[in-house]
Amino acid sequence: MTLFKNFRCPAAALREAAAGGRTRQRAMDGDDKEARRQAILDAAERLFADRHELVNVADVAEAAGLAKGTVYLYFQTKEEIYLALHLRHVERFFTTLIHLLESGQPFAFEQLHRLTDEHMVRAPIYMPLGACCIGFAPDAVPIEAAGHFQAQLTHWLIRAGRGLEHHFPKLPAGEGARLLKHSYAMMIGMYSLMRGTEAGDPKCPVIPGMGSYEDEVALALTRYWAHVAGIADGSADALGRIQR
Repeated sequence: MTLFKNFRCPAAALREAAAGGRTRQRAMDGDDKEARRQAILDAAERLFADRHELVNVADVAEAAGLAKGTVYLYFQTKEEIYLALHLRHVERFFTTLIHLLESGQPFAFEQLHRLTDEHMVRAPIYMPLGACCIGFAPDAVPIEAAGHFQAQLTHWLIRAGRGLEHHFPKLPAGEGARLLKHSYAMMIGMYSLMRGTEAGDPKCPVIPGMGSYEDEVALALTRYWAHVAGIADGSADALGRIQR
């Protein structure tokens, strides 16, 4: 690709000259490619927010103002598009969390709760999209893209886990990352269960007195973190507010 970066056919050169040198060129350098890739993800996000389901590549291309073939230069399947979009959301959460953990300032449970609530629980599409991505067939995403997702997630889990272990000494080495993984599994599991209940799925039990997803997941996480990490900085107060 680099070898042909500055190559223009004679016809293209003539058209550029006729247009005063302002002919639109394909995105060839790294910054332009990344900008176009992000534009595709932005379009996919808008469509998912509207429909809460995966749409085909043609619809994403139309929403992004691109030809379908152009989208295929960046993503091989619709599932790859949405896994990349999910990774973008995950990155936002971990970037903020790691910054707080490594800032040199005290870190409290309330900060983690607020961050999780803002970026995951109450974010319009985080949980619906995460549930979709977990349900992908093994061959729906190219192996390189799946490997990239796993590598990035592992890196963030380990780094954030070490930060948690620093702030919560009750956590042994390696348990910070495990705590984050278990917390996320709990959140996704509760989302899938309660989504089915709200949709009237007969396979999902209706439990009397159960609150909203937001309240129930906050309660579950508070109990889990208070038990596993030995959190004492306001966890009882937080639990009481949730139960009321």
